[in-house]
Amino acid sequence: MSDAEFPIGRRNMYLFLFGLNLCLRTFMYFIVSNQTVAYHLTVSIISLVEIIVLWEFILLMGVVLEKKLPLLERTYIRIILQTILTYGLSAVTGTLFFLLLSQLFTVNYLPEMKAIVHLLYFMLIIVMNLIYFGVIYVFNWKNDLIKLANVQREQAIIKYDVLKNQMNPHFLFNALTSVNSLVHEHPDLATDFLQQLSKVYRYVLQTKEKETVSVSTELDFIRNYTALLKTRFEDAIDFTIRVSDEAKEKDIVPVTLQILIENAVKHNIASTAHPLKITITDSDSFLVVQNSINKKTHVETSNQQGMGNLKSLYQYLASMPIEIVERDEMYLVKIPLI
Repeated sequence: MSDAEFPIGRRNMYLFLFGLNLCLRTFMYFIVSNQTVAYHLTVSIISLVEIIVLWEFILLMGVVLEKKLPLLERTYIRIILQTILTYGLSAVTGTLFFLLLSQLFTVNYLPEMKAIVHLLYFMLIIVMNLIYFGVIYVFNWKNDLIKLANVQREQAIIKYDVLKNQMNPHFLFNALTSVNSLVHEHPDLATDFLQQLSKVYRYVLQTKEKETVSVSTELDFIRNYTALLKTRFEDAIDFTIRVSDEAKEKDIVPVTLQILIENAVKHNIASTAHPLKITITDSDSFLVVQNSINKKTHVETSNQQGMGNLKSLYQYLASMPIEIVERDEMYLVKIPLI
C-alpha cells in the first residue's frame, strides 16, 4: 500500500475533521465570546472548508512527493518537508481567513489572538500529518505481514507438493514390485491389487489441487491404501482405525495419512514376529496417528524433511500446530482437524 493510495476513505476523514473543527470552534468561542452567532457560524464554516483544503493538500503532497521522496526510504525528510509545506499553505489560507472576516465583521484582532490562532493551526497541521503518516505506516505494516504469510504459505505448499511427488514414486515402485510377484502365483490377488492401486492414484490426482478434504474422504482413501500394504506385508503390519463420526465431518490436508503411514513403514522393520502396529484415532480436535517403533538401521529414501513440510503447511491452514510425541516404543503424530 503506497501512501498515494490513502486507505481511509474521504467520508470517514471528513467526519473526523468536522469533529475536530467543532472542538476547535468551541475553544475559540470562549476566546472571542463578544461576537455574534452569525460571526461564529461564519467562522465555523470557513474553518471547516480550510481544514478540508488542508487535508486534500496533504493527500496531493502524498502523491507528488512519493515519486521523489518515497516515504519508506526517505522518512524523516519526507515528514518534515510535507509538514512545512502544509503549514505554509495554512499560513496563506489563515491570512485570507482573517481578511475575509475583517470585511464581513467589525473585529479588531489583537496580535495575541492571531498568535493563538496560528499556534492552534500549527498543532492542527501536526495532528493531521501524524494521522496521515500513522495510518500509512500501519497499513504498510499489515500488508507486509500478509505478504510474508502468503509467501511462507506458498513455500509450505510447494514443499508439501515436493514431498508428495517424492513419496508417491517410492510407493509406486514398491507396489509394482508386489504386483510382479503376485502375477504368476496369485493372478486373482494381483487383479484386486491393481484395482486398489488405481483407486489410490485416482484419489491423489483428484485431490492434487485441493487444500483440504473431509476426514471421511481421506479415511476411505486410506483403507484402499492400507489394503495394498496388507497385500505386500500380510501379517507383518496391523492397522486399526477408530475415528468418531464428529471427527469425520472435519477437514484434513489430502494424503496426510498416507504420508504418515508411509513414513512409519519406511522407518521401521515390519515382520510377522514383530508386526508394525499403526492406529488412527481422534482425540479432542486432533486426528491421532500412532505406530510402534522398531527402527531400521538404514533408511535409503529418507530426506528428514517430511514432517517439517507437513508442519509448515498446517501452520497456515489450522488454528493449532501438529504435535509429535516419540517414546521408546511408540511414535505419535497429532494432526489438527480443520
